[in-house]
Amino acid sequence: MSSQAPAESPSRERHATSITRYYIDTRPLVPPPSTPKSEITHPLLSTLQYADEEAITRFIRPADRFMSLASALLKYTFIHRRAKVAWSQIRISRTPHPHRRPYWEPPTIWTSPDPDSKGLEFNVSHQAGLVALIGSTTPTVQEPNPSTSISEITPISPTPLDHFEHHGLKHHHTPILPAGQVRLGVDIACTNEDKRTPTSKTQAEFEEWVDIFAEMFSDRERQDMRAAPIHVPVVEREYGEPFTDSDDSSVDERGAEARQIEQKLRRFYAYWALKEAYIKMVGEGLLADWLRELEFLHVVAPPMPKEAKVKRGPSTTGAVPNAQAHNHAHLHPDGYQHESEKWTPPDKAERGLTTLFRGNKVEDVDIELVAYDEDFILATATRGVQELEIEPQTRRWLRLDIERDIRPCAEGTCACLD
Repeated sequence: MSSQAPAESPSRERHATSITRYYIDTRPLVPPPSTPKSEITHPLLSTLQYADEEAITRFIRPADRFMSLASALLKYTFIHRRAKVAWSQIRISRTPHPHRRPYWEPPTIWTSPDPDSKGLEFNVSHQAGLVALIGSTTPTVQEPNPSTSISEITPISPTPLDHFEHHGLKHHHTPILPAGQVRLGVDIACTNEDKRTPTSKTQAEFEEWVDIFAEMFSDRERQDMRAAPIHVPVVEREYGEPFTDSDDSSVDERGAEARQIEQKLRRFYAYWALKEAYIKMVGEGLLADWLRELEFLHVVAPPMPKEAKVKRGPSTTGAVPNAQAHNHAHLHPDGYQHESEKWTPPDKAERGLTTLFRGNKVEDVDIELVAYDEDFILATATRGVQELEIEPQTRRWLRLDIERDIRPCAEGTCACLD
């Protein structure tokens, strides 16, 4: 297949900036199924642009509608605060079908509050009621489609390294970014979601289930999912109470196998989140035809917070319903004193995995895995950015309350533009 060489080799210099991490847990917002539609309200919906409002109201299920609303509110809040743009002036665009990646194009009269930044980059994910945004400034205006698709430069025969050099891919093996471009990706995986997580707890059933995803994961990845030992994550190595393949001596053999499978399922969702975050960073999504050529090695799923583990008690053998708000009480244990305790501490995030593309190590993409609450794993992939950490807590995910944190911005009573 023919390909086009870039006009110039992309710059390897990273843009130094802070990274914003926002999230909204919409589960408490979703009313019980018996609530009449006339009594369901959607806060700040009318403050959004008509196209965004219309997209939100197209969803039928209240849970989906609230996640869509939260996604829009996070994007507006990020743009409002980082670009210093009035809420009413925010316009969010999307790349063409089929990817439809949202982006912000600065208005012609806009002046950046930061002389070293000329635009914004962000990515949003939502799953089972949790909605998260990662964003940063960029040194140039972000181009909607800055990358040459990997699929456009993939020949039928194996690719020699000099071919990658011709395309600026010899070291990072990802789509080409012009100089100054930044790309971020985030994905949320729910490890215990209704109708998605298998209820089987035997090794044979788990292996059969993993092979359903042969088009997304390589043979090596699926073999690791099936057979690799369950390693002790960073947090548990420090705090004790490790989950290993051999710590169930006090329970019967069936219970031990079920617990191992539960941990392997959690690791499977870590793989899933990693792959989705990476391809969202690239901008191709699950439509990418090179998914199996992108591999992650040495994946360790971050454990659930210690307090949640204590509150939850012994492992169950079936999926716990958590997709509906009226069933989410078990996800909010009373033992949490601060919202930050629901997260993997920033210094305990899993960053030691290896990323490969076509067998070659990817060097210029930062990958991170963290856990939230009992059942969520978040993966982030960042390229072209060097995160500035003013304070240790700046790497934490910040929960936004719609009424307390977002409404003042939407109604023009905040101090963000001062």
